[in-house]
This record gives sequence, structure tokens and C-alpha cells, in this order.
Amino acid sequence: MYLTNDIDNILDSNKSLFTDKHLTYRTVQMRLNKLFKKEYNVVFKVEKYDDFEPNAVSFSGLYDMFEDKIYVILNVSSDVNTIMVDKWKYFKFLLSQCIQHEKIHECQWSYRSCDEPCHIQWREPDSNDINAEREYLADKDELDAYGHDIALEIKYFYPNSDPLKVLSNINNYKKITSWNFYKRTFKGVDWLSLKKNLLKKAYTWTGHWYGLIWIY
Repeated sequence: MYLTNDIDNILDSNKSLFTDKHLTYRTVQMRLNKLFKKEYNVVFKVEKYDDFEPNAVSFSGLYDMFEDKIYVILNVSSDVNTIMVDKWKYFKFLLSQCIQHEKIHECQWSYRSCDEPCHIQWREPDSNDINAEREYLADKDELDAYGHDIALEIKYFYPNSDPLKVLSNINNYKKITSWNFYKRTFKGVDWLSLKKNLLKKAYTWTGHWYGLIWIY
């Protein structure tokens, strides 16, 4: 939200580099690195997966606090070696959301010291350890970053809705994928306190969107 316009402007100014043609994964990676590596401290990587459909793409990310570097991963199909970006607006949104999520983590760690490198995982594994996943998502840093994700999703999917109304009835808004991720992960356990904190963070970011006073 706080970088959406800047990132959109960069991508829209270079739209012709990504649309109306099939590009190799390597070409997309190189062009994104050229646009974002220097100014945004973002390095793009490509990871291929058997369970991805041809031409499907998603983004995941990681802030490596030891290297002080952001990695954004293009998750793509292993069945082909090219992609055509045919949904430009949604492509921009997913990429911007991922970059901003990791920039929040970068900011969080700018006030801390780190003696150990983080363990890079491009994609969250399909783990049976649901408790570890819950512990990860309950971390205050993730609550802040995912709260921002939720705010972005409200603005993207429900631009004409009052964000406070959406947050107050969020279970009725099925496109808020970050909220659905938390709901699925904490299903069957009492997460009322965590839920309130997550929604408060989301409201904080929507307050920034509307120029309201931030609440912490």
C-alpha cells in the first residue's frame, strides 16, 4: 500500500517488456532484476514446480536479514520454459504485494542485529507440523506484514467498499486470500486474540491508505 504507486509506475512504464509475447523464465527474471534490484534491494529467482499449470505464476519472498537482501521467487511450471503475462493488472498486484511484504520485514530488521543467516526456503513446504506453521504466523512481524497483505487485497478486490466494513465482516469477503490462509491454518483452535491483532494491523494499514492516524 505504501509502495503500490511507485511499483505500479515502474511496471507500467515497462509493460511492453512483459506483455503480448512469450518470454523465457530467464528473460522475465533478468528484466525484473534490472527494474528492482538496485533501487529496491530485490533479487529475483525462478523455481519450477510439477504441480503448476503451464503459464501459471505466483510469487513468494524472503528477507534474508544476514545478507540484508530481499529475494522474490517466480514460482512457475516445470512443464514449459516460457510464460506469457496475459493478466497484467493481477500480475502487477501479486508482484507488488510480495515485494511490499518483504520490504516490511526489511524495515523491521533494520532496527535489530542478526548474528545468524536465515534459512532460505523459496516455498513454504507442505508440512504436517501445523503447530510450527501456527507459531510462524503468530509472530508479530508476520502479523504486521500479513495485515498489510489483507489491506492490499481489500483495496484490489473491493475498491468501492468501506475497508472498515470489510474488516468487520471479513468472512463474507471470499477473495481475501491472506485472511483465508490464517483461518485455514488456525482452524480448530482458539485464535481470538491473534485474530484481533491481525485485523488491527490490517486496519492500521487501511488507515494509512486513507490518511488516518495509525493505531498500534
